[in-house]
Amino acid sequence: MSSQARLSKSKGIFDPVWLIMAGMEPLNMRAFKVILVSLTVAGSLGAGIFLIASQRTSDRIQRKAAQAEAEVKDVAMHGGDVSAILAMLAQVRPALDSGDARRAEGLLDRALNLLAQDRSKPHGADVSSLPVFQSQEKECRLYVDPQLVVIAGYDGSAMEPFISPDGQFLFFNNENDPNVNTNLHFARRTGTNHFQYLGEIPGVNSPSLDAVPSMDAAGNFYFTTLREYDRTMNSIYAGHFDGREVRDVHPVAGNISPTLPLNVNMDASISPDGQTLYISRAVIVPGASAPKKSELMVARIDGGAFAVVPDSAEIMKNINTGPLAYAPAISANGLELYFTRASQSEPGATGIGAKVRIVVARRSSLSDPFGEPQVLGTLKGFVEAPSLSLDGSELFFHKKVGDKYLIYRAVRSSN
Repeated sequence: MSSQARLSKSKGIFDPVWLIMAGMEPLNMRAFKVILVSLTVAGSLGAGIFLIASQRTSDRIQRKAAQAEAEVKDVAMHGGDVSAILAMLAQVRPALDSGDARRAEGLLDRALNLLAQDRSKPHGADVSSLPVFQSQEKECRLYVDPQLVVIAGYDGSAMEPFISPDGQFLFFNNENDPNVNTNLHFARRTGTNHFQYLGEIPGVNSPSLDAVPSMDAAGNFYFTTLREYDRTMNSIYAGHFDGREVRDVHPVAGNISPTLPLNVNMDASISPDGQTLYISRAVIVPGASAPKKSELMVARIDGGAFAVVPDSAEIMKNINTGPLAYAPAISANGLELYFTRASQSEPGATGIGAKVRIVVARRSSLSDPFGEPQVLGTLKGFVEAPSLSLDGSELFFHKKVGDKYLIYRAVRSSN
């Protein structure tokens, strides 16, 4: 996507903060790009370090921490891969907390040596190719006749659509751009392809990025937000939509957030029954034009909390095959999974420049893995982010038209 998530504010040199910026072609809001803006390898040193080390050692560690912060930011800004260095630096604070100043300083020395080696390499923008599907793509005509959706009273870009289970509300976010506040909006249905704009959704938005809505039949509302990612790595939140606003916004309960640096849950789709969450998780390389990896995962609720199921990889074995996969949408019966996949090319109306397509993977029963994905061949151009109606008769998605993103609606084929 050619949109950009706004930068959250750095909390100072002793806060472990890396800020997320989405701003790459060709993956819209989904293709999160991490730019290292502030990183502290020693964490909140405070008085604690003086209890475990001499003043001289303390000063030396703080100098090395500041140097590592500055150098890792510079390498990332110039397209270098700092993921291994970040993993090393993440061990510094635990070492200090345990009283092992020698180990902490050793980690800093190793990190600085790696950074010195990296500086000797030529850098520039990462021009590595997008992880795409390389083989001949199979197509199907499950959905046909895509038509523009008209949102009366709204004239901006509309992305990441979600049609409510009752078919009466269309949720979406405006374009991600550093000069605007990316928030969630909604509209009420007035006709087949017509909706009346109702404004931003009360209760759900923050100064950070808020986007990618999804909702189950009980009104439990899910979305992506970066409001606390810098501290918790949580990016999937939930609340309850009552027809007017979203209440009780909170991180999704359970154990679904990544723990490794440069990993992020980009978006999620809840099943209509509220029991299963389909998540796209990306691995980011700072400076790269797209995620290094993006795969789909399955999490189920148990006792009010979600956890990734043990057989998630098996369920997704025909989907997570290398090409970027993101923006999932599940059918009500759980047998059809729609998502966006990075493609070698898109020969549609907008030419060969587009590199993403909407695909579907099907299965015969809930105990089976999803099968080989097929492209929805009638959805041409730069298209992403499918959303199904509860009965499966409609499919909404966004498409880039000129310099704007617009929402379209296709119908289920009778063939």
